[in-house]
Amino acid sequence: MPISLLIALLIAFGIDLPGPEVPGSLVPFRILEAAGGVLLIAVMSFGLGGWVASRVAHAGYASGRVFRRYIQGSRLLTMAGLGIYAWIIHGVGWSGLVLSNWKLEGSILVDDLAIFAPFLLIQLATWSGLYLAERALHGARNCPPWHTYLTLKSRQAIGLTLPVILIFVLRHDVFGRLWPGWHRHPAAEPIELACLGLSILFASPLFIRLAWPTRSLPDGPLRRRLERVARRVGFRFTDFLVWDTGGMMVNACVTGVLPWFRYVLLSDALLDSLSPAEVAAVFGHEVGHVAHRHLPYFGFFFMGSLALISLAAGAISIPEAWVAGLPWIDPSDVSQATEIAEAGLLLAAAGVFFWLVFGHLSRRFERQADVFGCKVVSCGDPDCPPHFDFDEEGSPPAEGRPRPLDGLCPVGIQVFTDALSCVARHNGLDIRARSWRHGSIASRIDFLRGLQANPRGEPAFQRRVRALRATVAALLMATFAVALFTHSWELLP
Repeated sequence: MPISLLIALLIAFGIDLPGPEVPGSLVPFRILEAAGGVLLIAVMSFGLGGWVASRVAHAGYASGRVFRRYIQGSRLLTMAGLGIYAWIIHGVGWSGLVLSNWKLEGSILVDDLAIFAPFLLIQLATWSGLYLAERALHGARNCPPWHTYLTLKSRQAIGLTLPVILIFVLRHDVFGRLWPGWHRHPAAEPIELACLGLSILFASPLFIRLAWPTRSLPDGPLRRRLERVARRVGFRFTDFLVWDTGGMMVNACVTGVLPWFRYVLLSDALLDSLSPAEVAAVFGHEVGHVAHRHLPYFGFFFMGSLALISLAAGAISIPEAWVAGLPWIDPSDVSQATEIAEAGLLLAAAGVFFWLVFGHLSRRFERQADVFGCKVVSCGDPDCPPHFDFDEEGSPPAEGRPRPLDGLCPVGIQVFTDALSCVARHNGLDIRARSWRHGSIASRIDFLRGLQANPRGEPAFQRRVRALRATVAALLMATFAVALFTHSWELLP
């Protein structure tokens, strides 16, 4: 899930702040304030999109500088959208309007969608403005019509957010009505969230198939090559799917924890842009995430992080006297302002923790998957070429050759790095641009070429990743145990 969507969900539902009823005379004004925030984002996005389109039209081509400015502007626009949404929720008092003034509290799904509606409008306004830039950067012929573009973006966002919203709906609306006694138990929230989270994780392929436009990859040389790769590495799946993005996205992903309910998605632009061997290398990268069990580990990481955040929530306390001393705080709002300040401090601490720890883990895991992708298309001979392709149709038996996945070869590394460069180029990414979760494309390519020059580098890297996983897991388990002990101690009479 994109981090911006996760932050928006935390802004909307993760902070349990009071939502007092807005005085009736102020309701129209508060609605206008919220509409003004959405309008401001629309003006900013159309400004950025129009600037990019004008620069491309003036130069006659999309320069690297324009691409970089567009990426930077898009990130700033995302941050501005989240800031405005947070202001709408907690400054304008949108939650109070929805739950108290409009009496929607307790209505199944309707209240949650109404609270989340401003962010959805912000997203639509952002996409509409940036469509001008996308059309200019990719060319009018390669860019779908405006309404198709918005439909594709909306379906992608729905497929990613609907499972999480469903967790909140089931827990707060359904469970609270069916089992009110259990729902009020102190241990109910962590147990329910854990069970619901696991259920949604297992059912995620269903949401993706319903929300995203996909079709089965037809039989042919490419599908047969990918099937041979899957058999060779012991990867089980349900189907290969072509992800129709209107040619706008060069990407791939694997969805599904259970091997008999798992789909491999390859975007249409990816299939059009890469050679069969490069597609196999990208597929190997996605299989690497599964083979190294990155997704279950991230699930464990988030569960342990919740325990850490719960401990931090109990430790963070801002004296009301400090807040009362601020001249711009009304004495009647001191209590609420203190809660908002504590919640903001908690969110900031959680953000720093995720930025440092989760980001470092994610970048190490990405390189681990890169190595797996290289191995999938490697022949295992460090002195190749000549290179042996295990998965090419009509290849002779590989008797007497090194077993696949046992080592890297120069051709395999070159195929994968070429695929990385092609993905970056077609997505308009600067290979030197830093990425919090993945690292820059240039650093990943340099890392793989360093492994080619140093045969002992890959085993040493794998040992370091295993040590990092074990260390973080031990710390999170200790945190979870402390949180459980603290919670149990508070329940004692």
